[in-house]
Amino acid sequence: MTHEIAKLLLEHADTFLNRTQAVQAAMDLGMPLHAIRDYLDWLDAIRGSQAWRPADRGCQDESRDCR
Repeated sequence: MTHEIAKLLLEHADTFLNRTQAVQAAMDLGMPLHAIRDYLDWLDAIRGSQAWRPADRGCQDESRDCR
């Protein structure tokens, strides 16, 4: 049951910081690091490896022409 909770935490981590915290929480719940790595690799494969990474912050200023 604890591994399912850990997987949910990992699955919902949408930023680098959240993913780092989710990995630590999964380890605290007893999930082995190799299982965490395998699960994150699988998530990245089905979502696309860029899905969890934050968007480019360079064009958030609406007054700039970011094309």
